Amino acid sequence: MKPHLSGMIPPVVSPLTAEHRPDTGAVERLAAHVVGGGATGVFVLGSCGEGPTLEPDVATAITRAYVDAVAGSVPVLAGIGEASTERAVRAAMEHEQAGVDVLVVMAPMYFNTETDDAVVRHVTAIAEATRLPLVVYNIPHLTHHPITPRALREVAAIDAVVALKESSGDWDTYSALAETARSTGLQVFQGAEALIARSLASGADGAVPGIANVVPGLAAELVRAGLAGDTVLAADLQRRLDDVCALYRSGFWLSSLKSALAELGITGPTAGRALAPLDGDGLSEVRRVLTVAGLIGAPA
Repeated sequence: MKPHLSGMIPPVVSPLTAEHRPDTGAVERLAAHVVGGGATGVFVLGSCGEGPTLEPDVATAITRAYVDAVAGSVPVLAGIGEASTERAVRAAMEHEQAGVDVLVVMAPMYFNTETDDAVVRHVTAIAEATRLPLVVYNIPHLTHHPITPRALREVAAIDAVVALKESSGDWDTYSALAETARSTGLQVFQGAEALIARSLASGADGAVPGIANVVPGLAAELVRAGLAGDTVLAADLQRRLDDVCALYRSGFWLSSLKSALAELGITGPTAGRALAPLDGDGLSEVRRVLTVAGLIGAPA
């Protein structure tokens, strides 16, 4: 049976120890934080979850930890971001064995071949390798392979494909893909925080905002207001969410996000070794944003 996904599904970070190993205790705390805040699912191993860059054993351990932590209370979605279809098929089977409920499939990331047919072959092969439903994930600034309306229409005919997650951050791109998705019976999720209220007003089924790691309650309230058609409340909540998103400007966005979670005592700040940690000014800015949002107290 195809799941009915809707609401606010945070792309959770992958908590790591200082030695870059899985921090399962932090997984439990973050899962409780977002589910308690109103998340209707959790999405592991996306961009926020560093899925395309983690060591395979670390990715598997974190995925299993999230599956265990939510214990069936909400669906667990797992990202597949690989350079090749062969690696993606392997990852799909591993995710299924780990107990996830839905796979979120990005375009292949390395060879710049003819985009549409490559995407169709890629999604088809993954669908044939697993019994799990699939969400098609457009994030062209990272994959360098845009999923076009033509490709989406073709893969929508695959029975396993149930939804679109669109994270280009470009309204025209989103609109074209969302229209195609709705016309083919797929659900639609907005991945760009700044476009959540606008997308819900135009018929989106939900959102997948990274900032919900920090403020799940605010993000969930925004999505609920948008789905209920309360555009005035949604606009106000969008402005409040945008204010919290200012913490991304403190340095590299993922380092900023993990540093904010560390300030809240939920996870540590460790990210991939290639990602620059925040400097003193950046950390001060994260603290300022969290203080203004009422999430931590003002310094004495």
